[in-house]
Amino acid sequence: MKEDSIKITPIGIVKSEIEDTKVMPLGGIAAQIEVFPEFSEALECIEESSHLWILSWFNEAPRDLMKVVPKKVDPLSKEFGVFAIRCPARPNPIALTLVKLEKVEEKVLYVTGLDAVNGTKVLDIKPYFKNDIVLSHYGPNIGHRNDSALEGKVK
Repeated sequence: MKEDSIKITPIGIVKSEIEDTKVMPLGGIAAQIEVFPEFSEALECIEESSHLWILSWFNEAPRDLMKVVPKKVDPLSKEFGVFAIRCPARPNPIALTLVKLEKVEEKVLYVTGLDAVNGTKVLDIKPYFKNDIVLSHYGPNIGHRNDSALEGKVK
């Protein structure tokens, strides 16, 4: 295996009341994303989007597991490869979460549906576009969150 390294600079940090991943609800929580001052200019016009994709770094997630049983969802489930499901354990613990943007105050985004604990580093923020949806998809029926963050995303 080739050992190339990539340097990623976090653009912000999550502020929330949840400190432990074990108590994170499946649907995520209300939280704030504090964007670092050197990136605050990149927030221009972000309030024009109702929903955002948040990429973050789950630094406490195991990186050596290639297969897991999604116990939080169904303890009797079969084993899945980590690329086949959305569990935090993976070689590069990059999280991808669709959140609802509630409001923006200077360099702080108030969001709902975020599944990241307090202090999680945010790698990137991208707007959700209506063509991001796939109506005829399929996949394992595990790990589905409630749809509170998804309300109103398609009009």
